[in-house]
Amino acid sequence: MAVGMTAPVVRIASGDFNRESDLVFAREASPGQVKTAEGFLAADPDNRILLDVVTRGYIEYTFGFLEDDIEAMPEGSTDARDKLAKRATALYDRALGYALRYMATDDKNFQAAFSKDTSAVEAEIKKLDKDSIAPIFFTGLALASSINLNRNDMARVVDLPKAIALIKRAYALDPTFYNGGPAMTLGIVYGSQGRAMGGDPVASKKYFEEAIAATGGKFLMCKVLMARFYAVTTQDRPLFDKLIKEVIDTPADSAPEFRLPNEVAKQKARRYAAHADDLF
Repeated sequence: MAVGMTAPVVRIASGDFNRESDLVFAREASPGQVKTAEGFLAADPDNRILLDVVTRGYIEYTFGFLEDDIEAMPEGSTDARDKLAKRATALYDRALGYALRYMATDDKNFQAAFSKDTSAVEAEIKKLDKDSIAPIFFTGLALASSINLNRNDMARVVDLPKAIALIKRAYALDPTFYNGGPAMTLGIVYGSQGRAMGGDPVASKKYFEEAIAATGGKFLMCKVLMARFYAVTTQDRPLFDKLIKEVIDTPADSAPEFRLPNEVAKQKARRYAAHADDLF
């Protein structure tokens, strides 16, 4: 009962974390915040609020800090990159485990469907409505994120259609969820490679534009990722320069509710700007 009463406060605290302006402070504080929520969850394993907070926490920490570290590594840092990618993968897998538990609170049959093929996953999630969008999306996002870090591991890559199916279902339920997360993720999926390799630049652009519109352009990560994936893949340097400049020039405090992710986005934008000639 005590945990049940505390869980809403934990969620509020987790949301307020996005207002932090100091990246170093946020990086050091994030694991403690996630582990605190995880400790409460141990006392109430089916608490949907805590499952949501913990799942998001692992995904956001891994993407915002560990993946950014990997991306910033200089060429030739193969061993260090592989070591950090292994750690990031383990945390995404941990997030996936919690996301699946989160899904089970809505659908006890999903785990069995998930262990089968994509068509089984699609059939199961069609039974779920908008109330289940969070576990649907975070299951797909955690799965896709771990696959992205291990593109040479066919045992993981084979599950990409499942991840896409989950994200598409979340998009169908509400493309604006999680600051346009479903649309942004599909933009990355279809913009990560050219049409000849199975990508779809037209679809990628559409999804990214929808993701940006979801917050009126205030959530800067959408613009950064559109520049990095869609603009680079299509070799649209003017669009790349435009998006990166918009992110860098946007005052850090222009959207307090997105302060932390926008600080991460601005850090990425500065790095991409410095290496633009290598990308084109």
